[in-house]
Amino acid sequence: MDEFYQAAQCLPGWISRPLAAFPPQTACRVHEIRLRQGCPPGFTMSGRPCPAGAVPGCPGELQTLVLSAAQMEETFYTLCGGSVHTHQEELAEGYLTLPGGHRVGVAGKFFLHPQQGVVVQTVRSLNLRIARRKEIALPPSLREALNARFTGMVLVGEPDSGKTTLLRSIARCLAAQGRAVSVVDERQELFPETDGPGQPFDVIAGLPKGRALQMVLRTLSPQVVLLDELGGLEEVAQLEQGFLGGVDFIASLHAATLEEALRRPQVEALCCRRMLRVLVWLEGREHPGQIREVRWL
Repeated sequence: MDEFYQAAQCLPGWISRPLAAFPPQTACRVHEIRLRQGCPPGFTMSGRPCPAGAVPGCPGELQTLVLSAAQMEETFYTLCGGSVHTHQEELAEGYLTLPGGHRVGVAGKFFLHPQQGVVVQTVRSLNLRIARRKEIALPPSLREALNARFTGMVLVGEPDSGKTTLLRSIARCLAAQGRAVSVVDERQELFPETDGPGQPFDVIAGLPKGRALQMVLRTLSPQVVLLDELGGLEEVAQLEQGFLGGVDFIASLHAATLEEALRRPQVEALCCRRMLRVLVWLEGREHPGQIREVRWL
């Protein structure tokens, strides 16, 4: 069963039922389900926005549906499992993580509470990104880099270009080489609990990356650390501690080009410390997971 149907089951019945009626050849092409107050449902297919009326096999009730404020609120609470409070830390960053690693971006009106931090007041749009368990055949240029002492590697691509999927395949490739691999999975998207046991590497999930990196480096004795979406300079500082101890790292980064990535403060700091040796540039959202260039620095 395609992961589209699994993600759709997390929504209220009045929208999950027509989504479950999507033909399999359509479901497997949907990357995102977009819900906005006052609008019909929208979808992202092959990297492009697609209204419900243009989706092959989309049920008529979805094509005529205009989402009300009450429906958006019900959908939000359903996605939170009826408890917004338990997702407060995620929501403060603008997202929810669902079982299976699916991620929901949340937009609307927020309030900065002096004690509680960021609080959601009104939800006006939700973007449910489908997480698929795909294996990517790594090209020879990337395999050669992984076989070498790459020290630091950053995967560069725009959103929905397949960086997370590529990281999963790289983790399995390195583990198959007999390397000791640790994965920092803050949002539980790389290897969610639904994948079950049996992964040949260590995963620390649910903690801020800076703190998780400290734990990994102190207790798990990795040879390589993987993390999704390289954050601020605090994470760079933790990676430097690993670098000084001989630990290689691989991280992903949002950027449209390699040149844009090189201008990011985190990347500049890595280059200044001579920690970054390889940049991997993905093709983009229309060809997720495909690599355009592997560049040694």
